[in-house]
Amino acid sequence: MTFKVKFKITILQASGLVAKDKNMFGKKTTSDPYIKISVPRGLPLKKHGKVTNQTAVVMKSVDPVWKDEAFLTSDYNDTHISKDTQSFFAELKIFDYDLASADDPMGTVYVPLLPNGIIEGTTTQWYPVEPKSAKNATGQVQVQIQVMVDQPVTLGKGSALSVSGLTVNNKIKVGLAWDMLGHKHVDLDASCVALLHDGQLSLENTVYYGNPTNANESIVHSGDEKSGDKKGDDESIFFHLDRVPPQVLALYIVLTVATPGMKLGQIKSAQFRVATVPSDETICVYKPADNALSENATAMFMVRIGRSAPNSNEWVIRPIEETHPTARDFGGLIPYLKSYTKDLVPNIRVNPTERVAIMRKNGNIRLADYCAGEQLPDPVTFGLAWDITGGQNIDLDASAICLDSDLNLVDEVWFKKLKSSDGSIVHHGDEREGDEHGDDEKMDIYLNKVSQRIQYIGFCINSYSGQELDDVARAFCHLFDSETKTDIASYALTNSAELDKHTALVMGCLYRGSSELAGDWCLCIISEAAHGRTVKDNVDELQNFLRRHPPQAPSHPQAEEISVAGDTYQMPAFVPYEEPTPAAAPTGGAAPKKMINVNGVTKLNPEVSCLVLAACCVCIVSNCVCPHVADVLFNFAVEKVESRASEVVVTAALLEFFSQLQVARFEM
Repeated sequence: MTFKVKFKITILQASGLVAKDKNMFGKKTTSDPYIKISVPRGLPLKKHGKVTNQTAVVMKSVDPVWKDEAFLTSDYNDTHISKDTQSFFAELKIFDYDLASADDPMGTVYVPLLPNGIIEGTTTQWYPVEPKSAKNATGQVQVQIQVMVDQPVTLGKGSALSVSGLTVNNKIKVGLAWDMLGHKHVDLDASCVALLHDGQLSLENTVYYGNPTNANESIVHSGDEKSGDKKGDDESIFFHLDRVPPQVLALYIVLTVATPGMKLGQIKSAQFRVATVPSDETICVYKPADNALSENATAMFMVRIGRSAPNSNEWVIRPIEETHPTARDFGGLIPYLKSYTKDLVPNIRVNPTERVAIMRKNGNIRLADYCAGEQLPDPVTFGLAWDITGGQNIDLDASAICLDSDLNLVDEVWFKKLKSSDGSIVHHGDEREGDEHGDDEKMDIYLNKVSQRIQYIGFCINSYSGQELDDVARAFCHLFDSETKTDIASYALTNSAELDKHTALVMGCLYRGSSELAGDWCLCIISEAAHGRTVKDNVDELQNFLRRHPPQAPSHPQAEEISVAGDTYQMPAFVPYEEPTPAAAPTGGAAPKKMINVNGVTKLNPEVSCLVLAACCVCIVSNCVCPHVADVLFNFAVEKVESRASEVVVTAALLEFFSQLQVARFEM
């Protein structure tokens, strides 16, 4: 594991240094000493936010007093440190300042930074000047070293970590990283599944490889990584939790293995972490392969990021650490996720057979396989939505094309004909305001009323104004029960490059099943760019596609008997977080604990939570008319955050700064 270790190095004083300057009688009696500070690996030291590598010059003294501070931050691997802690030191080179000639060396002091390994605390000690480091070198230097370790919280089953106090503006990211197995590419998928206050699935706010952002972009997926050969996180999901729609109660992070034949337990390198945005500092980490249950699993319920209470902006991360043996996406895991929500929605209705088909291009399903009791709702609703980029105003229309078994045109439903001739398809018209599902347009299909002549019902989107669809950032379609708002299937097209130079998109097609599935209806995803201002221009596009790719009988999803009664699938009981105990107490006392447990939730200790105050400083600085005072205030914030000063200390000092700020403005 990698630790972010922060050091505050204070050069307090020195005694008995060698005299380099002669008095009027030619005898060396004093010096003008200063110290240059260097550290391993060329890491920069910072003093009040500006790079520095030396103390002030103290004139005419061999017993100087400085109290000069410097800060440094670095990432260290705990294995490396445990083997060679003595190699991490600060090198203090003492010089005698000369105005007319080169400065004379007075000796060197070596100060171990981590003599006891990664242990927080403060040590104050005298360190000797190395006798052979300069001519006649003598004396000693008193140095105070404060070590602060920003060690990520290791999540475990039962943890409940509040992230609201650890971030600015409730911005976090979930990162998933893994490596290739030898030369074999491995495809893992991280998905964020959103549930509402009533316990219902919200596909509009669910993001995954096919739907990389929700409507207001408060949840954004980095995209599908199919190999595991990137540096750092292979897939990330970014959250601006303050902007997550208020109807969203919980967000579940689900990890699935998309590579056929591969299990989670085989991917030992997989690591899940939560980090701050934009600083990308790790808050907590988790390794799926460490879980014994992952050995024969293809999916894992990783964590829940949920509101601490309805309408609250405090978000709590709770690990689940349960697995599923066969799932390759989250579509069949909805009953489990709802069951895990019982502590937030006690009366939630859990249907063990509920699932939604997360479809890919050229994929097909039998609708009844994704309906409760295999009973199709009457009607089913086909919703289409699209996002426009660059402020473009494009008039898009959704339409339906009805074909017979020989692919001859039977009927069309579009904005000039909102109802099919047999009354089975009803177009709702142009819905630019959208609805709770976020659909731009939708059509109700009463499948029991569809004429026996009709074998296929295709759906397409047209740019009536003739503008190209390359400004469509995302096109989304889903089939759902309009009464219960339960989704049956969904598909999202996110590669707008496929739409470049085209004015139409053939999205998908409902079709009657084969003879062994007589009376059943199926759905296939086409997702083909085309040309045409109205549906009449795309009849041949649909016909040609179906000739080239006649739909096949879909395979049935694997039947599964699950029990969601009682306590089978519920969030684990809270386990208080305990920070690692140091091997030995350092001189000067340990720093305050970073995390504390309050009412069943682990939170940032208020004594070290001055990050919020520092953020306030930055906001004030940005509006400050006095550059000098702005610089001082910002540097103060950096120093206090790095030294973990208590909020009481920070607040008192801020009040003093504010008074100085008013004086500075008055003087201008």
